[in-house]
Amino acid sequence: MKENNHPASGQAFLDHIKPCWYWDKKDLAHTPSQSEGLDPATEARYRREGARFIFDVGTRLGLHYDTLATGIIYFHRFYMFHSFKQFPRYVTGACCLFLAGKVEETPKKCKDIIKTARSLLNDVQFAQFGDDPKDFRHQQEEVMVLERILLQTIKFDLQVEHPYMFLLRYAKQLKGDKTKVQKLVQMAWTFVNDSLCTMLSLQWEPEIIAVAVMYLAGRLCKFDIQEWTSKQSSRRWWEQFVQDVPVELLEDICHQILDLYSQGKTPIPPGLEQETKQRGPPHSPVPAPPPVPEPPQDQPPGGAPPPPPPKKNSPQGSPPRQLKRTHSSLKEEPKPPEQVGCKIPRLESPMPPLPTSQPPPGECLLGRSSSKSTRKKISKPTLSDCSEIASVVSNRYH
Repeated sequence: MKENNHPASGQAFLDHIKPCWYWDKKDLAHTPSQSEGLDPATEARYRREGARFIFDVGTRLGLHYDTLATGIIYFHRFYMFHSFKQFPRYVTGACCLFLAGKVEETPKKCKDIIKTARSLLNDVQFAQFGDDPKDFRHQQEEVMVLERILLQTIKFDLQVEHPYMFLLRYAKQLKGDKTKVQKLVQMAWTFVNDSLCTMLSLQWEPEIIAVAVMYLAGRLCKFDIQEWTSKQSSRRWWEQFVQDVPVELLEDICHQILDLYSQGKTPIPPGLEQETKQRGPPHSPVPAPPPVPEPPQDQPPGGAPPPPPPKKNSPQGSPPRQLKRTHSSLKEEPKPPEQVGCKIPRLESPMPPLPTSQPPPGECLLGRSSSKSTRKKISKPTLSDCSEIASVVSNRYH
């Protein structure tokens, strides 16, 4: 991983440029796990199982969706520098959730996380924490020791942004029919949840992922988002939110998400089955998101219940952001990845209230700097007609 430090001084080890957490696809095939002989399909399965484990434990403990997502991002970043053969995924998942709870100001006791993990894992899986399942002191020590390694691995870069906040912010600026916008947001929110099972967070910024899931949801729902924008111009609708993002890049992200549903019998997101005239599993509904408010100059209806106090201040609006970043490189050269073909669980989290129309002052729109580089154009086949995509995805399960 590339990292530049300032010239040597008394505190030079504290002064460093923020690390870059984005890799090219070829680098994602050169992970430490694959260097130690783990095949790509197994590594992909371990990543999904770890993400699912963090989500399930956090949900049982009533943690905020931001905390769950932060823990999953820590998990993915950790295994770009360490092997699954050296660090068991469930212990690492518990450690990532423990640290994320403190970072996101929703802390949980380590023993509570371990007890919840015990209720979710079988004896073989829980044996990763130690030979004696009743020795909680030893299990807590395992997590505490690993926390130090985790902090060093992620360079103490603890603040993580997620596509959720950008999805809500961008949707709020759309001026289309409220019902359609709400349907778009609900499906896009589900795609964000599912993307946590992939390595997209190691490839692209959350702003780009948010635009991509809106693009995918709009195509599948057959909504023309271009007509919902306030500025009538020749620019494509997402260019008011991010710049220098070609449609080929959005389609590549969409294909990576759609691959989740084609590789196993993962439930199709609600709303997608309506487009394909198919019926989804009754046990996997996505909670309905709150009504989309009026554009920023309007206030929410007076009769609506007040939203709970946000964990963080809502960000201010700003001009479109030009997203460019350098890629980190890994030195290992193992075999290229193979197609993953195992079942992928779907992550579901309740949607929070949309931001208020008047955000509190003083909050910076984007608190993270971007590294500069030339973005590569991904040669990925374009999305076909919406009905064809939906039918292809649906036919995987029927």
